[in-house]
Amino acid sequence: MIFKYRDFYIYIASLLALSCFFYFSIYFLNTKQLEIINFIDSEIHEEFEIEITKNIHDINNYLKEYLFIESYLLKRKKNQIDIQIKLKKYFALNNYSEEVIFYDNTTAPVHYFKTNYLDSINLIDISKNSIYINNYLSENYNILSSLFNINKIEYIDDRRYNLVLSNGKIIMLPKVIDSKLLYFVKNNIDLIDKNTNYMQFLDLRNFHKKTIRLK
Repeated sequence: MIFKYRDFYIYIASLLALSCFFYFSIYFLNTKQLEIINFIDSEIHEEFEIEITKNIHDINNYLKEYLFIESYLLKRKKNQIDIQIKLKKYFALNNYSEEVIFYDNTTAPVHYFKTNYLDSINLIDISKNSIYINNYLSENYNILSSLFNINKIEYIDDRRYNLVLSNGKIIMLPKVIDSKLLYFVKNNIDLIDKNTNYMQFLDLRNFHKKTIRLK
């Protein structure tokens, strides 16, 4: 008889414990505010957004590893968190290395970015390894792109660049891209375009030795 009472008490205690567990679990779920995380005007891939979300409470240290991120802004509104990430200025896309190259020579694998962001990069780097942007190119690329309809770029011999235009013609640049070169091109590009010898390339490699070639 004593054993029967003990089994009964154990049963009742277990039932009460189970009931309490369910009660407090439901109470906790109902009262806990779920954090809603929004990425504003995001250009990064959804999978990368998920990884950032997992590290949201240590976001400063987490994002330090990703050098292509220039800055970020995080705003909290009750149970909602808005994140706006600003990327560095891109320069080109390399399909061989599957990387985005930024103006400061930072590179990042393409899988970090959304397709529409990658599609917005008009310049293709056709170097076997991702291009290195030296000071000459960094300072003067905007002027070059205003003079030529550049479609692709290639880093040659770790010292100079070839530009591939949208019409397939190649501009072979010298190592030193300076104001003299740009002034010459700006003032003679119409004559060069009309030259019947200019079918394949414009060789400016020896420009500073006062020699150019057309083919």
